[in-house]
Amino acid sequence: MTQYFFVDTSFFKAYTDVKDDFHTQALQIFQKLKGAKAQLVTSNFILDESFTVIRSKRGLEVAKQFKKILEQFDADLKIMRVLVWRKEMKKLKLTIEGMHCASCASNIEKSLKKISGVNDARVSVMTKKGFVEAEDVVSDKDIEKAVSRAGYKLIS
Repeated sequence: MTQYFFVDTSFFKAYTDVKDDFHTQALQIFQKLKGAKAQLVTSNFILDESFTVIRSKRGLEVAKQFKKILEQFDADLKIMRVLVWRKEMKKLKLTIEGMHCASCASNIEKSLKKISGVNDARVSVMTKKGFVEAEDVVSDKDIEKAVSRAGYKLIS
């Protein structure tokens, strides 16, 4: 039975960077895992982050070494592609009564953004309109309460 070990940024940095306090330990761990025919697993995000961390802390030359090290891992490292899942958002267009200035619009935006599930809120004093991007769990009543809490009236 194959054993899987997740490899994170700190391991890659320690393995690559000879000045890292844990460099020797990382080399030893890799040799043990390789001898045990273990499958190392990481993600595309971890690789991107590792490259960035190594480059920023140790420079471009060490980052290039990291790329060569990855090529040496070859079959010992399985890279899993991680996809970001984003919930479907509903877009709401609001008509708001009682605004007189940019501060009014700003107060309404802040109140709307406090609602759990609201991704974005923009309000225009000029058009008396608001635009909200929110998860399906956000109800019309939640929106109405937020506008009212800020001191204004939701028309539609």
